Amino acid sequence: MSTTQQTMRAARLSSAASILRRIWVPLLLVFASFAMSWTVTGLHTDAMSPVDEWVYVDYLEKIPEQGIVHQGEEIGEEALERMACDGVKPYGPMGAPCGGNYDDVENFPFEGITSADAYTPMYFALTRIVGDAIHEVTGIDQLDGWRITGSLWLGATMILFYWLFRLWSVPRLLTLALGLTVIGSPFAWWTYTYVSTDAPSMAFGILILIAAMKLVRGQWSGWWLVAISAIAVLVKITNILGVCLAALYLLITWIAEWRRTDWAGVRTMRPDLASRSSLALPGFGVAALVGAGLAEGIWLVIRSLQSTGEVAEQGVSIPLTKIELISQVANFLPGTLTSNVNIAGSDAYAYDIPSFIIAPLSWICVAGVIGAFWSMWKREDRSNLILAVSLAAFFFAPMLAFVLYLATGSYFPLPPRYGAPILAGILLVAALSIRNRWATWIILAYSVVLIGTVFSLAPAMAP
Repeated sequence: MSTTQQTMRAARLSSAASILRRIWVPLLLVFASFAMSWTVTGLHTDAMSPVDEWVYVDYLEKIPEQGIVHQGEEIGEEALERMACDGVKPYGPMGAPCGGNYDDVENFPFEGITSADAYTPMYFALTRIVGDAIHEVTGIDQLDGWRITGSLWLGATMILFYWLFRLWSVPRLLTLALGLTVIGSPFAWWTYTYVSTDAPSMAFGILILIAAMKLVRGQWSGWWLVAISAIAVLVKITNILGVCLAALYLLITWIAEWRRTDWAGVRTMRPDLASRSSLALPGFGVAALVGAGLAEGIWLVIRSLQSTGEVAEQGVSIPLTKIELISQVANFLPGTLTSNVNIAGSDAYAYDIPSFIIAPLSWICVAGVIGAFWSMWKREDRSNLILAVSLAAFFFAPMLAFVLYLATGSYFPLPPRYGAPILAGILLVAALSIRNRWATWIILAYSVVLIGTVFSLAPAMAP
């Protein structure tokens, strides 16, 4: 082999090694996402998730003919049969006897009225198209095909997760460790192995935060933030929390620059900084909120015009007292990653994973955010992010509860999974607070144990 050929071969090997160094973490995260989601989904029975999967499946079955489901509409025949025959995990069949007469829908949950009418068809159309394609290609059951789409959302979420953490120069090993904790969490178990409208939420929350950061750094137009925010809220209204976090981050960044600089001097000496630190930052934050609000408002008008009756009565409303509102402060920060489903009338969980296994998930989030907040350093870019995420982690849950109460006149305890749009921000701040390699290895070891526990429990959770 000539010297030239040897040099070219060495250059190719060096280039391949360089590419592998850049992509090995997202590759491992995507592989772990698929391995967890496919394994757990494959072991699920036809019993539906108590996190509203019944009404979501009804939406999926109706969407080719109807496009949307209507407020006050009765659950369709196919979904009624699923409830009567397969039921809900872990409660079993409900309503009429399997194979019987389903005309008397009042015997079914929600008196047989859909509660999925609040959703636009965006998530369901995509799930139906992709899920049916998986069903046709692989031959698996149609319901499993719809459920498998959750693995695609989890894989995409992990790619965006890696991108977000690289923007802040988080070490790759720590990014891997924290990504694996998400994959092994109860939140992921419920969200990415059943049909769930929460599946896109973390991905959209990350993308919205990336758009805000790129705007601050002068790399993206603010209109990307506005467009992504509108789409996110049309997929699920609770994704507005991701928009609120981005707007808060932009506002805090603008205030920090305003306090630090003399605007006249900035415009003369640093026109690039003046451009990024002008009213464009809070302006685009407001525009994102307004755009998201307008998009949702248009949908609500369409929903109202298509209504065929009253909304479903789910029987979960309680009075919004001051104590209840204050209690929401301790909701998203410790609870989003560990969010599980309580079995009614008991202290047990529908996903029976030992509490001592998942407790460190809360510790990482709480210690990370509080530790970062107490030790905010002089790098303003990081301090601005830490302050925004800290405020969001504590106060967005009570804010959302109060807004929902004003909008609907009723209140129900918010599930911790509603914090999904700000979850990546919480974990990012936790990562920024970690200063030593020992902590990284401890979290990595824990994440491996956590995922190993998920795989070991999967067969037992199948019945």
